[in-house]
Amino acid sequence: METDLTKWKLLTDNGRQTWVYDENYEDQNFIERYQLGLDYTNDVDDFDIPSETIDNVRNAIEFYSKLQMEDGHWSNDYGGPMFLMPGLIITCYITGVELQKEKKFEMIRYLKNEQREDGGWGLHIESPSTMFGSALSYVSLRILGVDKDDEVCVAAREFMKNNGSALGIPSWGKFWLASLGVYEWEGLNPIPPEFWLLPYWLPLHPGRWWCHCRMVYLPMGYVYACKFQPEMTTLIEELREELYEDFNYDNITWADQRENICKLDEYTPHTTTVNTIHAILLYYEKYHSSWLREKAKAEAMNQIHMEDENTKYINIGPVNKVINMLCVFLDEGKDSERFQKHIERIDDYLWLGRDGMKMQGYNGCQLWDTAFSCQAIIASGLVDEFKDCLEGCAAFIESTQVQEEVPNLKDYYRHVSVGAWPFSTRDHGWPISDCTSEGLKAALQLRKLDLMDSLSDERFYQAVNVILSLQNSDGGWATYELKRSTSYLELINPSETFHGIMVDYPYVECTSACVQALLMFLEQFPDHRTQEIKTAVDKGAKFIKHIQRDDGSWKGSWAVCFTYGTWFGVEGLIAYGESPNSEPIIKACEFLLSKQQDDGGWAEDFKSCVDMEYVENPNGSQVVNTAWAILSLMAAEWKDIKPIKAGIQFLKDKQLPNGDWDQQSVSGVFNANCAISYSSYKNVFPIWALSIFNNKYSDD
Repeated sequence: METDLTKWKLLTDNGRQTWVYDENYEDQNFIERYQLGLDYTNDVDDFDIPSETIDNVRNAIEFYSKLQMEDGHWSNDYGGPMFLMPGLIITCYITGVELQKEKKFEMIRYLKNEQREDGGWGLHIESPSTMFGSALSYVSLRILGVDKDDEVCVAAREFMKNNGSALGIPSWGKFWLASLGVYEWEGLNPIPPEFWLLPYWLPLHPGRWWCHCRMVYLPMGYVYACKFQPEMTTLIEELREELYEDFNYDNITWADQRENICKLDEYTPHTTTVNTIHAILLYYEKYHSSWLREKAKAEAMNQIHMEDENTKYINIGPVNKVINMLCVFLDEGKDSERFQKHIERIDDYLWLGRDGMKMQGYNGCQLWDTAFSCQAIIASGLVDEFKDCLEGCAAFIESTQVQEEVPNLKDYYRHVSVGAWPFSTRDHGWPISDCTSEGLKAALQLRKLDLMDSLSDERFYQAVNVILSLQNSDGGWATYELKRSTSYLELINPSETFHGIMVDYPYVECTSACVQALLMFLEQFPDHRTQEIKTAVDKGAKFIKHIQRDDGSWKGSWAVCFTYGTWFGVEGLIAYGESPNSEPIIKACEFLLSKQQDDGGWAEDFKSCVDMEYVENPNGSQVVNTAWAILSLMAAEWKDIKPIKAGIQFLKDKQLPNGDWDQQSVSGVFNANCAISYSSYKNVFPIWALSIFNNKYSDD
């Protein structure tokens, strides 16, 4: 089951990226060949061996700029989690949506490529096998048409059997299996939609949860309340046997499975608090009011419809995208206009990579990558040589800024949006503090070069308004919204698999980006909300200092991990005016230097995020982490240039003759335990580090 990879076409429209299979396609371009791992040697030339740092920079940008899409953004693989695509495949099976056969073939290829040696699949592409990843991937393969006697399926069943069977899948997995009819709803802890009828002043009202969390449990609650059972099919009957080989499905005591979580998956065990709440909710489920349940379901659908409409049916993320789609199917049927709109947006999440077709962790990271890319290229000083590239960046950044407000913000628990930049596209539209800040920083630098004339002063003011409105009372910035509840809310985290999902916490990355953006704005607009901005950055800098760890590092929460967080911590404080000789900066640099490898690089591993302590990558130094460390040391004006030069030499040694760098270990993370790919980082941050080095030290 394979497709002809030369027939795949990557389409883009204002950031929307979709892969299309066309048997008549004969003109595949460099970007498509590169992303698919096909031969592209005729598209790019090898450069002469660089004699100076600026040559490395020029070669790198020359290569990377060729990957820029026509609308100005960079399309990249934002995959990694293994639990996303199964939700789509299960939903399509339940609702009768037929995926294109070529896409199904590539999904099969992906799942086979990512199977671990022990027969299982991990939570993400670099994790050891888990029951969550394994059971859902197995079900996906069977739905996609892979025979149960295929060696991949045989090995997977053996893994599940050896680890207690799919009965121990975590709660999100239990939800999907129950929706498919291969797990009983009695085996789940309750997910009542009545939470949405609680008064907002209660700390546990869903409107106070982190938006990604509430937007997943919102549609889950609706489906749970429906206790949906799909029509019995031969495949469902077979899966009931295959997933639980040592058990008779009809004789399983499902109530005993609610707390049955495979030890391979349990990262955030249930607290006494969440167990107590589950006990209360189980009692409620036995005696709940039918009238109240219907009222709660109606409110849930009201919230779901608004989320669908505000995001053009993309939704905030892939999990709630497909559960919302299932809810609309249950409420309105397959032929409804809303359900058809959901179908139209499936492709926004599907990315075809070198390992096959996957579902991304968002509908892409278009704005995020473009804002960073723009700043890195500007830092090179080669603006005239790459003016066309930067003009493309400017056009995309301008077109992506959110200009529509969500109606009835209070009713739908949303923060202001106008003026913000999203992570991906304008259609997606959810405002994020650091995306707004990086977008603003890129726009301001482009404005200084007379390349951002299309963005009016008013729109710069709108961006600043969003950033200022998102600062918390402690001085820090969270992601999408203000911190709306106490951190004690984390005691009711029911996910078992993810950490820190209940509250939108302030982070060093978001805080540093906001401080830098506000200060950069003040340089060009010194008379706009001057005192408010100065007060905000004062508080932000204090917050950054306050959360610095005793060893001098900052823990990153959105990439790997201490090199990333420390880069933001240092850059934020230096931008604020902190002396390079101050204790926070000295400690940060000493921390980084203590982790430098003999080859000059830094070798941080994803397990740093999981363990929350620095862990070295067994595969050795990584170009991305090395770039972050060097950028930190250069921003801090570290007095000893030798370790900086050693890191720069490592980046040069790893650069390919065509200007590219090989993809190494995964560099992104969310909720501490799940890795995600940022495939542009291997280009962007080495370019940035080499550029700053060339500007500061040249080749002296």
